Amino acid sequence: MIQLGIFAKTFNRKTAAKLADAIALSGYDCTQFNMASIGLDTLPSTVDDVQLEAVKRDFAASSVAIPVISGTYNMIAPDPKVVEEGRHGFHVLAEASKALGYSTITLCTGTRHASDKWKIHPDNAGEEAWSAFRAELDRLIEIAEVHDVVLGVEPEPSNVISSPQTARRLLDEVGSKRVKTVFDPFNLVDWSKRDNASDILLRAYDLLADSTSIIHAQDMRSDGKPCAPGTGFIDFSRLLNLFFRGGFSGPVIAHGFEESEAASTAEFLRGLLPSRESHR
Repeated sequence: MIQLGIFAKTFNRKTAAKLADAIALSGYDCTQFNMASIGLDTLPSTVDDVQLEAVKRDFAASSVAIPVISGTYNMIAPDPKVVEEGRHGFHVLAEASKALGYSTITLCTGTRHASDKWKIHPDNAGEEAWSAFRAELDRLIEIAEVHDVVLGVEPEPSNVISSPQTARRLLDEVGSKRVKTVFDPFNLVDWSKRDNASDILLRAYDLLADSTSIIHAQDMRSDGKPCAPGTGFIDFSRLLNLFFRGGFSGPVIAHGFEESEAASTAEFLRGLLPSRESHR
């Protein structure tokens, strides 16, 4: 059954119990978790088993699942120490997957920008950057195999995997069941081409639907800024219908808006999901 979720970082709560309650009360079945939500780094150097047990207990009490966790670091940072520290944190998340129940760890495919993993750099499009990314990805695939997790690769305009086309190239080259894609329409549409957004997303769907394990529901305003689904120009009804008719059954994770919009966004997206009865 398809689950409706939200980024945990949408909410600012002091405890896992209060966070889980806020997610559930806003109308969501699951969350894309982030270790920062419990006061750690997104990629922590270590995680205490007691903390993990508390999170597991509190989320189970609120009936909120954790199918995915954020594990983003700059996979091709110019400084190799940044990459090594990120890989170590990824390993910690992979080890914690059994305790919290998530099967997917999302990635930042990286940029040659020295200080910001979300900023573009002209070298990103070169073969050297591609080779560096592939080498790092192969290391993560080895870790993923050991801990039985999936790597969620999301095309980001500022990163090495910058488009549906580069994501398709990666999938064809790697050919690993450990590598899936995260489909976020916000990162696939140039706001200046918003009049053609539906056609652009259809082409992206054709390239990536067979590998998509998570949909990120993030809308875009006419000025290119993120906004809650249903308040921008992206046609979520058409997009989600394509995926559902094609057999998609993963989580739909909303983000890109404030906590005050969480409940109304859940109501909007819930209306686009297949009815629970149809899955019985």
